[in-house]
Amino acid sequence: MPMKRIVVCASLCLILVPGVFAQRIQGRSGVGSLSTAQVDSTGASAVPHNRETTFDFEFSEPSGNKFLDPRETGRLRIVVTNAGKSTLRNVVIRVIPLSPPTDVVFNDSIGVGDLPVNATRYAIFYFTAGEGVPSQILTFQIDIHDALGAIADSRLFTFLTRERRAN
Repeated sequence: MPMKRIVVCASLCLILVPGVFAQRIQGRSGVGSLSTAQVDSTGASAVPHNRETTFDFEFSEPSGNKFLDPRETGRLRIVVTNAGKSTLRNVVIRVIPLSPPTDVVFNDSIGVGDLPVNATRYAIFYFTAGEGVPSQILTFQIDIHDALGAIADSRLFTFLTRERRAN
């Protein structure tokens, strides 16, 4: 059986087996960034460039009342920046409902293509409430990944819908 080597750092522990690649993961909670680096069995970097991505988002709706009313279309704008040292290939942004929304239609995935170093990409998701939308609290998870996997910590956003009031 191959010898295992354990490497312990302040906030990181790796079990390394000779000839086996591992992945070192570093993250910062609450800021939407995650850095990963492929390492070999000696702990040396197998991929020379770190991946670091940040993103911000903003939800808006046309009436400004903080609710998505019947027949309104709200907009979620996501801004992604590559602060790493290598181009990220085939970046895709997804919004995933934590529970199925009632009478709200939305696009759930946008491919923004390649993201070069220090570049920024924008994605806009549209949420349209139907005529019979009920009052509800909707929470979605924002995931961003490329061909190698997740490139940012998932984050949640919430908005409210409001049913039409009878006069």
